[in-house]
Amino acid sequence: MRALALAAVLLACGPIAACARSPDEAPVRQRLSRPAPFVYRGAGCTGRDRMAAFERLIGRPAGGVAEFSELVDWRHMLDSIAWAQGCWEGRRIGLSQAVPMLMQPGSGTTLQAGARGEYDRHYRELGRLLVSRGRADAYLRIGWEFNGDWYPWAARADPAAWTAYFRRIVAALRSVPGQRFRIVWNPAQGEQQIAPDQVYPGDDVVDVIGLDLYNQSWRPQDAVDPQARWDNLRAMPYGLDWLARFGRDHDKPVALPEWGTGTRPDGHGWGDDPLFVTRMADWITTNDVAYHVYWDYDAGDFNGELSSGRQPRAAAAFRRAFSHPQ
Repeated sequence: MRALALAAVLLACGPIAACARSPDEAPVRQRLSRPAPFVYRGAGCTGRDRMAAFERLIGRPAGGVAEFSELVDWRHMLDSIAWAQGCWEGRRIGLSQAVPMLMQPGSGTTLQAGARGEYDRHYRELGRLLVSRGRADAYLRIGWEFNGDWYPWAARADPAAWTAYFRRIVAALRSVPGQRFRIVWNPAQGEQQIAPDQVYPGDDVVDVIGLDLYNQSWRPQDAVDPQARWDNLRAMPYGLDWLARFGRDHDKPVALPEWGTGTRPDGHGWGDDPLFVTRMADWITTNDVAYHVYWDYDAGDFNGELSSGRQPRAAAAFRRAFSHPQ
């Protein structure tokens, strides 16, 4: 989420046919092997303490959590990740860890220096930290939402350096004994500032193709037509149809490391939308999705909370889709 972009504190930071039933009643194909969703409820101990409400919503343990880090400097990045992992100590739960490529503006870090290998040691230290905390199999979202302009590692600034740096980070992480990290390449929905596939770093350094996608748009028709919103999110450039196709073309599973429905201060988030949740659940079921993370959190620029009761219809659709089949 864009609201998390430059925080100097811990970042608490195919096609599905239209259904004739109402959105609240639209069926989702259940399968016993569907994994429990991951969730973001807040950073570290905050997310841990809020987890119970989400797990009551789905009626089972969450499959994993998303975590971020500080962007003040490299030491704060590593210490904040270590702190968050300490909060989950003793609980067996999956991890989707956002891995920054640069620190905040003014820190002096650059894509070009990263591409030269000047920051490799920090990623080796990160890899050792995660392995020592039992996170050798974590999903690592390196330089997430790189196609936008809200993070300091925006790829448009120097696409060649961004790609070379991504590859160096992966090499540093994979040099750590005992690691089994799953590397996630993770643009935001839409073309944004640069077409994501212009900076694909290569099949040899990517394990999972990700896409962050929220129920938000700026087309007038989307304010009144949930099906039109969904169709647009599927068919838009670098939307869900693209994600499925790109994953197939590269023989990679896909992921939704952030997704949600909710409200925005500017009015362009579509709120309590059960059709969106139902269609997303069906899309997740019928595609090769490694994992997905629901954004059950108020980030300021987007409030996707379901477990608080503020979006009862969407929450009911989510519960039907992701609880165990009865």
